[in-house]
Amino acid sequence: AIVLPHTEPTEFDALLLRRATCRNFDDSRVLPLPMFTRMLARVFGAQSQVRVGPDLVFHKKNSPSGGGLHPIEAYLVVQNVDGVRPGLYRYRADSHDLVPLPDPERPLRDFIMESVGQQHWFANAHCLVALVPRFDRTFWKYRRHAKGYRVVTLEAGHLSQTLYLSATDLGLGAFITGAINEKHLERGFGLDPI
Repeated sequence: AIVLPHTEPTEFDALLLRRATCRNFDDSRVLPLPMFTRMLARVFGAQSQVRVGPDLVFHKKNSPSGGGLHPIEAYLVVQNVDGVRPGLYRYRADSHDLVPLPDPERPLRDFIMESVGQQHWFANAHCLVALVPRFDRTFWKYRRHAKGYRVVTLEAGHLSQTLYLSATDLGLGAFITGAINEKHLERGFGLDPI
């Protein structure tokens, strides 16, 4: 074995040590709009755009993406954000805005509980984000390529870590869970299950 030297911790090391999964959200406090928009811009927003053809624009984001295609979109369940009506939304990375979606058929709290598989400790989160893959964005380039699916799942991991670190930096709680009800979310957000 080669003994490696220890290095002095930096501010980034301190940030990594503070990162944790949150299971308690204070629903008596509203999430300020500037923090909410900063999180969306950092994690999902296009920092710039590069037009490479008349119908092809690449987004530059803070997280890497296979082929620079960024196939994952953010769909939101907003509960307690200053200036944003509770409901379902789609975040558009290129224009940094929210597109309101039809309200779920049941009360929002019921929609959330069914979405997160009855994990009540996540139900009071001010905003929940579903990472929605748009496989066609990747598969047009990586057609019949075994690694096409892999790059989409890698991107989900990159986005998850960017979300955790951004929330930690802002003093916010964050969580990631794979224990979700996909069919319920697909119906609620009006997504094509394919």
